[in-house]
Amino acid sequence: MPLSLTRAWNEFDVARYKAELYRMWYAGYSAGLSHPAALEAAGDFRRSRTVQSLREFLLQGTRRRESLQSLVRARPTLFAPFEAALIELGDEAGQLEETFKLLGDYFTAEHRTVMAIKRMLAYPMMNAVAASFIAPFPILFFGNATLYVLTVITELVLAFAFGGTVLLGVARRYGRRRKFVLGRLCRALALGVEAGLPLDRVVTLAVKAAANPDLSAHVQRLSARQRGSQPLSDTFSRTIVPMEMLAALKVADASGNYSDTMKKLAALYDGNFGR
Repeated sequence: MPLSLTRAWNEFDVARYKAELYRMWYAGYSAGLSHPAALEAAGDFRRSRTVQSLREFLLQGTRRRESLQSLVRARPTLFAPFEAALIELGDEAGQLEETFKLLGDYFTAEHRTVMAIKRMLAYPMMNAVAASFIAPFPILFFGNATLYVLTVITELVLAFAFGGTVLLGVARRYGRRRKFVLGRLCRALALGVEAGLPLDRVVTLAVKAAANPDLSAHVQRLSARQRGSQPLSDTFSRTIVPMEMLAALKVADASGNYSDTMKKLAALYDGNFGR
């Protein structure tokens, strides 16, 4: 279904609003509120239909006293794979407070990446708007000012009504750049380790979060035993992962401090490092 430009632009902020949702949920839950009360206090997220649908689903489900595990399994499309795995783990282990905090931090970092992509999209968007005025200029050249104005208005209306689909497609293309892929991979690895997931699960979910087909194909060729037992530097060798990241992974493998190492690398890739 075609998306309007406004709706697509707002959907770029899904990570921002998810970060707000989990931070508010964490604050309410830490203060002793029940899940429905904490979600009710979080307020509406009408600027993002995705997050609004997620909050309403969770609110209704928790009011019925359903477990978060069952809710995640009932509507998996509302959750990112990493998000779903952490909520299930936190609910099962009784560590939801820490889970909400981790997810708030994770989506805050994700939003910084999205903002970088938004800045990249600003120039082509301005060019598209300028083209709406320039392309029909021959009509004006031949003296038909009324037809020129109608043509420009029609092009702008069509662009705003249906251009969201194109915009999201371009955004996904930007998001597949290696620096963004590596940033998502590092953040997801750090989050998985902090949450206490098994290493096999950490690797699988981190690669899903990275959303790179080459990485996914490589990890699928490894057995669960390999993913869960061998050092991460071996798991990601001979992939798109660069030498500097493999070197950092070797240090983390030796020290066991994956969280700090991966977070620092993610911050570097979110900047200009690795461009």
